[in-house]
Amino acid sequence: MQQINKIFIIHENDEWIGPLRVHLSDLRAPFEEWHMDKIKINTLNNPPIGVFYNRMSASSHTRGHHYAPEYTAVVLNWLEFHNRRVINNSRALSVELSKSLQYSELQKEGIQIPKTVYATGKAQLLHLGQNFKLPFISKHNRAGRGLGIRLFNDYTGFEQYVTSDEFEESRDGITLLQEYIKPKTDTIIRTEFVDSQFLYAVQVDTSKGFELCPADACNLEDEYCPANATGNKFMILENFSNQILDKYQRVLKNNDIEIAGVEFLENDKGELFTYDINTNTNYNSIAENLSDLKGMKSIADFLNSELQKVN
Repeated sequence: MQQINKIFIIHENDEWIGPLRVHLSDLRAPFEEWHMDKIKINTLNNPPIGVFYNRMSASSHTRGHHYAPEYTAVVLNWLEFHNRRVINNSRALSVELSKSLQYSELQKEGIQIPKTVYATGKAQLLHLGQNFKLPFISKHNRAGRGLGIRLFNDYTGFEQYVTSDEFEESRDGITLLQEYIKPKTDTIIRTEFVDSQFLYAVQVDTSKGFELCPADACNLEDEYCPANATGNKFMILENFSNQILDKYQRVLKNNDIEIAGVEFLENDKGELFTYDINTNTNYNSIAENLSDLKGMKSIADFLNSELQKVN
């Protein structure tokens, strides 16, 4: 019996895969999910033939999948050794799991990032905080959805947090201190790329905090957003254009990233600061319902077209 080539989705969050399942089914594209906290793979065998799409998230530990990224790295190495077609490969995974690596790659292309220092352990964190210009934020080197981000306007509050039971350790033990850039408006911009090409930009309201996951599963409550006419926290910006998009494309190409969201904000001087590359990008259905642009449909089309090239 002849084996059917498939699209293999490597992930750890069933809820985030729902929209992709629908679009792949509409295309009648054969696919299989590899949930990296459940699947059992024998790497002594040759991998199946197909297209492998890595959607591993840096925030997997918040869902109890503590070592899913490490296991994904092993599986990606195995796939790449056997010359399988991998979308968002092992290099892309490394970028997903490290803000430090993201920032160094952005800076190589002359992209401005907020001033940032890195600490391991509370003693080093407190020492660096004493000399860091206020206001600043703390964040995790390995994180996702803005989890763990705190804003500090004085050192006393920072010290109280770090020495309290509320202090949240980064999954990799590395905490960032980063200058707080006040946006010109209470919004940030997330630029989406599929097949290494710019797809669209979405404006995100930040007035209620830093947890900015656009997936429907992350936004269970209907929240009114006064920042745009739709009332949705997320709004697609039609015909968005900016020179920074060319720089983003070069960063993604340099790191074998074919699908990603890149986030930036603009300060009151018109300066752009980029602070996140997310290779496990999600999309907001309410925002997309008001536009002809569809993120997961574009991904499904891309995966299906790549599958047709596999022998």
